[in-house]
Amino acid sequence: MRKIFLLGLIYVQLVSQTIDINALRTNTSISGIDRNRPNINTETQNEISIPLDEPIQKENYLVGPGDRFQINIISSDNVFTYSLVISPTGEILIPSIGIINVSGKTLMKTINEITERIHQWNQNAIVNITLSQIREFNVKVIGHLQNPGLYKANPVSRISDIYNSIYERNPIKEEQNNKNKIYPELTKRNIKIIRGKDTINVDLVKFGSTGNNKFNPFIQQGDIIQLHFKKHIYSIFGGVTIPGEYEYVNGETLYDIILLAGGLRPDADPNKIEITRFTSTTEKYSFETNLNKSKSIIIEPEDHIMIRYEQDYKRQDVVYITGEVRYPGVYSIDNNSTLNSILIKAGGFTNKADSSKLRINNLSISNIPDKEEQRILLIPEENRGKSERAYIKARALTSKGNIESNSMKQTQLLMDFLLVNNDRIFVPENYNYIEVLGGVVKPGRYPYIINNNYKDYLKMAGGHTETSTKNIYIIKAGTGQRIPARKSIIIENGDTIFIADKMEYNLWTVLRDILTGLGQVAALIVVIQNAIGQ
Repeated sequence: MRKIFLLGLIYVQLVSQTIDINALRTNTSISGIDRNRPNINTETQNEISIPLDEPIQKENYLVGPGDRFQINIISSDNVFTYSLVISPTGEILIPSIGIINVSGKTLMKTINEITERIHQWNQNAIVNITLSQIREFNVKVIGHLQNPGLYKANPVSRISDIYNSIYERNPIKEEQNNKNKIYPELTKRNIKIIRGKDTINVDLVKFGSTGNNKFNPFIQQGDIIQLHFKKHIYSIFGGVTIPGEYEYVNGETLYDIILLAGGLRPDADPNKIEITRFTSTTEKYSFETNLNKSKSIIIEPEDHIMIRYEQDYKRQDVVYITGEVRYPGVYSIDNNSTLNSILIKAGGFTNKADSSKLRINNLSISNIPDKEEQRILLIPEENRGKSERAYIKARALTSKGNIESNSMKQTQLLMDFLLVNNDRIFVPENYNYIEVLGGVVKPGRYPYIINNNYKDYLKMAGGHTETSTKNIYIIKAGTGQRIPARKSIIIENGDTIFIADKMEYNLWTVLRDILTGLGQVAALIVVIQNAIGQ
């Protein structure tokens, strides 16, 4: 009887296991399955939808309540698929296998333990285990801020993610009762994570400048984040890549600060570092140091750091050359660069060049304020004298930065001229003609002849017309300046001679206009007479 009872218990246990497995079985068909290798692609069944900045590291990820696993077991004749969630007590129940406590264990250790327990049940089973869904949990945020309390996180959340959520709920500026309430800025460099008995310092500014994740660690369940408002700053200027103000962190050295500011610029002088330090709210002192000593100098709140740099360090000065040269463009210069050396670099003059009329203009000189012009412009136009009006006109037609040659002799003298940064060199075209416009018989272009005056060119153009006036002007090719014609003015290549013409009137047109006017007057008289007669 006793044997029969024991056999009955064994039978009931076997039946219950079979029912348990069959009840949770999602796929029992094994047709076409190679039983010698895993045949289910667990990667395609991954349900993780949370954005990740990097793949989850099995040896670092700590599992906990809410994590979901997908477990595939391939036995000799069946395939079992389970979707199981870790319970609030940190346990996972695998049908027919039992309960396994996994909370706080790494993902790697959890997978190994589950695999080992399944092999105890069936040592020949092929096991595939994936983390299919990541849990969410709350972390506690404390400190002197507007909205301390609980914030949502997950095991792949970093401090920067939580910080952004905190910042959204704790703005610097908030509208309250139509008044702006200003709150100080939250710290980014003095964040603390309290994890059990340990305290972890977080520096999001260093994370941003270096990309090192040790300054922006993952959140763990049970963490307490401690925040406060920014208290102290220091400033660093001069020969660093990113000058400005930075939040103070206790214990940082001058070397740390230089690295945080992007390091020294190439033009920085590592031996010329000045630190100004306050001993009280009003008293301060300064001292000089160098990069070699920077690791031993501890920065204090409100320190002002100035790193000297050479303004002319590797400065590339250039000049611009345009016009009739073979290779116009931008050319680098040094302290000994002459006009001749740059013309050689530019391939020399073209066949069309007028080398007697070179022009050099320096924009930096041209942009220097003209004190006299400024003085005159302050005077109302009606109160300006003739000389003052003439000065404004003359200044409008010239440039302070211009150096010009008007002959081959002057050009030769310019060849040794030392160029400076931003000089503009222009080589004009040799027009080889003079243009005559206006009241002449044959207006047009005529060959340029050295030493000819304006009257010579008027004769070439057939002389004055009947309607021409005595107003004759010479328009200079180089400057566009209009000058009343005189024999003493030298006519240069490309100049224009302009003779003002009278307005012509047709006799009939004039008579018609007169008769029209008289008709209008007669009509007006009739209207007045009728009005009086009434």
